[in-house]
Amino acid sequence: FIYKCSSDGSSLYGHIYRSSEPQYRKECIVELLPGVIIFHTGAGPQDIFLRWKAESLVNDKATFGDKGCVVLIADIIGDTEGWAWYDRPRYECVRDTILMPDENGERNNLKCRVQAAIDAICDQPGVDPKKIGAMGFCLGGHPILEMARMKLPAVRLMTTYHGVFDGVRNLRPIENSLGGFCDSDSEILVCTGANDPFVHVEDLDAARDMFNDLGYNCQVMKFHETRHGFTNPAQAFNPSPAFEYNSESCKLAWAATMKLLQNKLGS
Repeated sequence: FIYKCSSDGSSLYGHIYRSSEPQYRKECIVELLPGVIIFHTGAGPQDIFLRWKAESLVNDKATFGDKGCVVLIADIIGDTEGWAWYDRPRYECVRDTILMPDENGERNNLKCRVQAAIDAICDQPGVDPKKIGAMGFCLGGHPILEMARMKLPAVRLMTTYHGVFDGVRNLRPIENSLGGFCDSDSEILVCTGANDPFVHVEDLDAARDMFNDLGYNCQVMKFHETRHGFTNPAQAFNPSPAFEYNSESCKLAWAATMKLLQNKLGS
């Protein structure tokens, strides 16, 4: 699924998922469905892990009821073939370009890609543009933070899992850059590991404070003896001591997420 960033015309390469059951395919929809955006890790938008999560969401009747939902795996780096996985110097260069704030402390490149994701999911047939949720894994913590700063009324909830927030302290204070506070009842859930070397306490605290200053209902779940990537079973095979799959932490984080999704987007 190719979509565009309107401000600079760059192409982005994501994936759209719907329920596999015939009555919930786009040509048969008679009721508007909630939309969920998934922002990718440092492995890029072609990561198989994200497709697994998207499949589980669109077929989760316990959370969304029989009507289901539509999921967009969003792309913030323009990765059409999965080069983020094997060309790390290129990835780091693009990452820095997207996340670098300007002289006013604003990340306009990232904001453009977040808005492109919002437009892409809302333009999908049958999606209710007033019932949107978003998830961010690892690198995906940054677009979730930026989405919160954009104060989009349609976004009912945002969640992060081992989300990184490096550089957040360099961003312009929210009251100066956006003026006023969020007046919605949108909720934010931050799920992180106490032993994650990529999520520094100062950055996590700064992100939490920013969410709260915006007026969101922000909850932080910090799991003991839990490292980076704890939601991905493939991390059980990662030789790096910084990464580790933690089934218990994953289960608790996902259960909390499903409860929020049901409350905010479910039937």
